Amino acid sequence: MKLIRRAHYLTIFCSSLLALTSLFSFNALSNNLFNSTLLSASLLSDSVFIPISDAEKQQITVQDQTIEVLVKPWQGKKQHGAVFLVGPTDTHASGRGIIRYLRQLIPSKGWASISIKPTEGLYRPNFATSADQVTKAGEKQLELNAYQITPKYSSSQLLELRNFQQNVINECLAQLEAIGEQFPGKRIIIAADDSAGMVINLLHQDKLQQPDLLVVINPYREFEQLIDEQSRDLSIPLQLAELDFPILDLQSENGNIESIAETPARKQSNQMKTSHRYRQYLLQLDLNNQGGWDEALEHIEGFARKMVGR
Repeated sequence: MKLIRRAHYLTIFCSSLLALTSLFSFNALSNNLFNSTLLSASLLSDSVFIPISDAEKQQITVQDQTIEVLVKPWQGKKQHGAVFLVGPTDTHASGRGIIRYLRQLIPSKGWASISIKPTEGLYRPNFATSADQVTKAGEKQLELNAYQITPKYSSSQLLELRNFQQNVINECLAQLEAIGEQFPGKRIIIAADDSAGMVINLLHQDKLQQPDLLVVINPYREFEQLIDEQSRDLSIPLQLAELDFPILDLQSENGNIESIAETPARKQSNQMKTSHRYRQYLLQLDLNNQGGWDEALEHIEGFARKMVGR
C-alpha cells in the first residue's frame, strides 16, 4: 500500500515538474519574442518617428491657404541637391511609412528633403457640398469619413475635382523651387500613391518643371473609369513612357489594387528605354518590413548617383 502511495506521489511530482519546465520554456520564448518586438519597434522609432524641430518647419501660401512645408538640410560633405516629397493625399507634410522614412534619412545621402502637405480628400466630394463650394481650398470640402460609402458622381464633376487638386499641387511645387534655391544642384521628385498619379499627369502636360529624376511609389489615379473616354488623359503607363527623363518606379506588394494591376503595363510601356532612363522594382514597403524601406533608399541613392556622376 505504501509502495502504491509513493508511486502516486512520484507521478504527481513528475507531472508538476514537467508543467513547471514547460511554463519556464514558454516564458522564455515569450520574453524573446517580446524583446525582439521591442527591438524592432525601437529601430523603427529611431529612424522614422524622430520629432520634427521648429527649424524644419516653413510655410507657403497657395490659393489664400497656408500649407506646411518641412525642410531638412543635407548632412555631411555630400551636397547633391534637393528632393521634393509628395505623399498620399491623406497624410501630412511629415508623411507616413516610406515617405516619412525617406524624408528623415535621405539628407544623410547628400540631398536636402523638402516635403509638402498633399491636397486632402482627393476625389471624395461630399453630397452636401454645392457646386460653387467645390473649388474652395483648405476647407476639406472634398473629404468623406472612412465609413461613408463612396458617392456616385458625373464625369464632369470628377474632372473638376481632379483639376482643382492638380492645380494646388502644381502651385505648391512651383513655390518649393524658391525654397530649394538654398540647396543648389540636381532636383528629384518623389511622389506616392494618388499624388504620384497627379504628378505624372502634370509632368506629362508640361505644367511642372522637369526634375532630373522622378521616383514614383505605387502610382494610381482613382475612379479613372468614371471619366468619359473622350475626356480621359493617357494612362499612367503611357504617360510614363512619353516622359523624357529618368524614372524610378517602385511598387509595393501592399499598394493600391489599381497600382498593382498596372505594374506590368508600366514596365512593358517603358521596356524600350535604357536602364538609366527607367527602372522598376517590386518591394515590400509596409510597416512590418523596414528592410524594404532600406532597399528603396538604396535604389534611389544608386539611381541618383549615376545621375550626378559620382
